[in-house]
Amino acid sequence: MAAADTDRSLKMSEIKQCLPQMSKALLSAACLICPNEPVEFLQRVLIAFQGHDNLQTVDWQEFIDYVNEFITKDSLKFKAVDASSQSAQMELYCQMDKAVSCYVRHLLGACFRAWKKFIQQRKEEAIETAVQMEVAKTHAKKRCQNAVFTGWLNFVRSLKTRRADFIMKLQSLMDKIYIKRYITSWHIIAMDAKRQREYFKKLEANVKEFDGKSQQPSQVALPEKRIDGIAELPHHLSLKIFQYLGLRDWLNCSEVSNTWKSIIHSGTLWSQINFSVGRDWVTDATVQKILKSYRPFVTHLNMRGCQSTKWSSLKYISECRNLQELNLSECLAITDMMIQRITEGCPCLLYLNLSYTLITNQSLRAIISNCLSLQYLGLAHCCRFTDEGFLTLVTEEGGRNLMHLDLSACVQMTPKGFEYISAGCPSLKEVVMNDMPSLSDTCVLGLLARCCSLSSISLLGCPLLSDIALKIIAKVSDLKSFGIEGNNQVTEVSWEALCGLSTALSKLHVVDCPGMTDEGMKYVSSLRHLNYLDISLCSRVSDLGIKYLTEGSSANKLQHLSISQCGLITEFSIKRITRRLQKLFHLNLSYCEKVMDQALDYLNGSSIQSLDLTGCNIRDQGLGSLKKIQLKKIIVAKCVFVTDMGIEKLCDNMRDLEHIDISQCPALTDAAINAISLYCRSLLRLKMAACPQMTDMAIVYLTTGCQYLLELDMSDCRLLTDRSLKNLRKISPPLNTIRINNCTGISWEAAVKLQKRVSHWEYSSDRPSTWFDCNAHKFTMAPKDNDAWMRERDLCA
Repeated sequence: MAAADTDRSLKMSEIKQCLPQMSKALLSAACLICPNEPVEFLQRVLIAFQGHDNLQTVDWQEFIDYVNEFITKDSLKFKAVDASSQSAQMELYCQMDKAVSCYVRHLLGACFRAWKKFIQQRKEEAIETAVQMEVAKTHAKKRCQNAVFTGWLNFVRSLKTRRADFIMKLQSLMDKIYIKRYITSWHIIAMDAKRQREYFKKLEANVKEFDGKSQQPSQVALPEKRIDGIAELPHHLSLKIFQYLGLRDWLNCSEVSNTWKSIIHSGTLWSQINFSVGRDWVTDATVQKILKSYRPFVTHLNMRGCQSTKWSSLKYISECRNLQELNLSECLAITDMMIQRITEGCPCLLYLNLSYTLITNQSLRAIISNCLSLQYLGLAHCCRFTDEGFLTLVTEEGGRNLMHLDLSACVQMTPKGFEYISAGCPSLKEVVMNDMPSLSDTCVLGLLARCCSLSSISLLGCPLLSDIALKIIAKVSDLKSFGIEGNNQVTEVSWEALCGLSTALSKLHVVDCPGMTDEGMKYVSSLRHLNYLDISLCSRVSDLGIKYLTEGSSANKLQHLSISQCGLITEFSIKRITRRLQKLFHLNLSYCEKVMDQALDYLNGSSIQSLDLTGCNIRDQGLGSLKKIQLKKIIVAKCVFVTDMGIEKLCDNMRDLEHIDISQCPALTDAAINAISLYCRSLLRLKMAACPQMTDMAIVYLTTGCQYLLELDMSDCRLLTDRSLKNLRKISPPLNTIRINNCTGISWEAAVKLQKRVSHWEYSSDRPSTWFDCNAHKFTMAPKDNDAWMRERDLCA
């Protein structure tokens, strides 16, 4: 009975546990093995369980029905079992259940570990496959790139080969063309030379025949008719040629022929008349004749310094209705009545310069009332007018368009007059108040009361101005140019205000102002648009101030820098300047005592083209170190240690020099001029004043090598004689300016002969007491530059 119950319990346990676990095992095995055909795999397993391969008799529902039937019968049987046997059976059942559970857990653990290992292996295989794919892609990409690069390299090589062949062919063709042109030109020159030789042979034969026997007049060949080349040119080209001549040349050319006279009388040439260049020979009759003939065409008239003119000729200025610019400076014959007539007859005046004249308030009233479009008014050194002359500005409209006003040396002006100017000239942009020792802060405040658009102010020689005036100027005006000189009262406060508020400042002129220190240079360095800076005679500026400047905002824009007579500046500052200021064009180091030869070595590689070394302690070694710099102008005046060897080294390295100043160098001799003429063939200006060892041989060297010389100063060279002037005639023209003051070996007669060949000439035979007073008792002749007065006007502005 017990054995039957045991079998029954085992079967029941098998039904409950084994069959489901077997199914799980089969599914786990299927998951681990991952067969390609799952159904076939299950069939093979069932065949293994049955022992035969006849699967047709398998009833796939048998286990389910059997289990259900067995459970039902077993449950009925268990109900009849007694209590004693039931406990034994339960104990056995529990043990079997535990065994089955342990077996199932072990089987599940093994399946899970196998599954985990399989998954890990699959991941590793996937990673390895991805890495291999990346390597394969990289290899394929490199192969493609290699193929493309190889093709490109072959193409470039073939292209270079074709290009080289083409260049060779083109060069060969050009050589043939050049050779053909050379041969053609040589043939033409040879034929011309042949014809010229034949002509001279015939001419010589005719002369000999004429000398041997007398000929009949009919047999003498008539000279060929002369042809006027200018007359054959178009009218506009002829005018262009005559525009390069001066006033006196026009008058002389008008007497050559009727054709030239008609060209000269063209109104185009007489639109700009400059009597200032001929003030030594221009007479009242000449001015009267010219103005009377060409007054409708005159737009620009310069009569500066014409003392010989009178009202009989000046009255025709009032008839020049189209006159726009008039310069009457230094004409002491000008009166108030003349100014009134001129301003009434010339209402279109834009520019009027009355500097150094004797005008009064009446003239100012006439100008303000009649010239409503006036933009420029120059009243420098006019001391007879007062503040009342500008009172008309308040009531009239004449000063509304005034943009530039020059009141230099007008010391009679008071704050009231500046208030009148401020009220009547709201458009004033530029004002010049130089050489006014009485100018005070009150005057400046009165001027800036309503003039809020000032962009340029010049206060040179105004010692009474203080920080108050400069602060007001900085607050009210938008300055682009500012100049002050000879002032001891302005301090760092002024530079802080000026540089902080006038950010557009591009030109700053601060000379002989002890208030400019290193701290002031720190404020100056903050300016972004500064391109011109002059701090000469500012003795408190040291290397620290230059360091601020070179590290400031305008380091890449500064073009002109002057630090003359700044005794605290050393070679370290020169090194910073050359390295940081990349666009510097002009550098002035004159009288800087601590600038030695080493400083010049630092200049190599810089952009400097103009260098002033006047009075510096430099020697031949320093000049010889200037190599990698494109200098056009150099001044080594008063450098007492410089000798001929230094000048020779300098000229050998700097062969493009156009301006050289070696004045007051006592150690220089004729050898220095020989070196200059040998190496500097394009020299235009040379100053060799007060060189006591220069002789006539120096001028011989100069005229041999420097064929383009325009200006020469050989004043105070006492060893020069008339022979020098005779040699100078060889290069005159182009030589047009010469100064021979205090040359005791040159006679008046020789100097006068050279005068006819140049446009500017200075001569005196006096012996000066010092080098700085060598212009007394000299005769001068102004240049023939027709636009010089216009350039002077722009310079003053």
